[in-house]
Amino acid sequence: MADEAEALSDACMQVGLAPDGARLLRVHANAIYHLPRENAVARVRNASALDRMRFAVQTAAWLVDQGFPALRPLEVAQPVVVGACLVTFWEYLPSLDGRRADVTHLAGLLRALHQHPLPPFPLPPIRPVGNTAADASASTVLSEGERNWLIARCAELEEGFAQRATTLPQGFVHGDAHTNNLLPHPDHGWVLIDWDSVGIGPPEYDFMPIYLRPRRFGYPDSLWREFCKAYGIDPDGSSNLNLLAEIREVRSLGAFIRAAEYNTAARAELANRLSSLMTGDRARRWHAL
Repeated sequence: MADEAEALSDACMQVGLAPDGARLLRVHANAIYHLPRENAVARVRNASALDRMRFAVQTAAWLVDQGFPALRPLEVAQPVVVGACLVTFWEYLPSLDGRRADVTHLAGLLRALHQHPLPPFPLPPIRPVGNTAADASASTVLSEGERNWLIARCAELEEGFAQRATTLPQGFVHGDAHTNNLLPHPDHGWVLIDWDSVGIGPPEYDFMPIYLRPRRFGYPDSLWREFCKAYGIDPDGSSNLNLLAEIREVRSLGAFIRAAEYNTAARAELANRLSSLMTGDRARRWHAL
């Protein structure tokens, strides 16, 4: 992570923040660092996400001003591009008494977000499978057969979504709504973080991380029903869930494709997920990293 650490130091200098004592917290789609002198976190990722991160910072700042419980971006000129890296800066929220968010907390925040008026600036339509096809094209880890299958599957799912989208309600969509993207807040209870994929789309798209937990990760079916009860929807009332689930499954591969270049655990899980999709194996268990 030497490149990311160097980019972080340069970005801090550009906006007048102190990188002293920066500590790496985790790495997945982003490398996330704690900046103890600023009571902040920095998120470092590839600069190709510049437009998305502009929307993320702008949207989160606007929602905070509206009183919505979103993580607050620091009031500095950001995102900051340093070479091939992009850096954003956010309020740091430590864990409080070991509290962990559950699906009812997530359901409440999503219901509020989906009912929230849209901002006065335009948001992009969600990209159902994100950059997965581009990640596959650039990957040195995938075989030619895997690459070709995945690119074709992305096109197929994009077409299916476009045909269905005209009949679906549209509104605020977070884009990556799972319980790990909630942090405890001393005033708000819980705040929603990671706005990288925010956009306009069908609210049901935000249900997919929870819908997939029983389908792919071995959680009990009752978890999905608990979420639906808290949100206020019929767990069996939509015909769109399977298509959206297939889209989310493929989109999830993107972060693993990028990480597989340097992370053996990510490479193993990528192989597990991709082979189960290519063979239609619905019983295969997936694992979070």
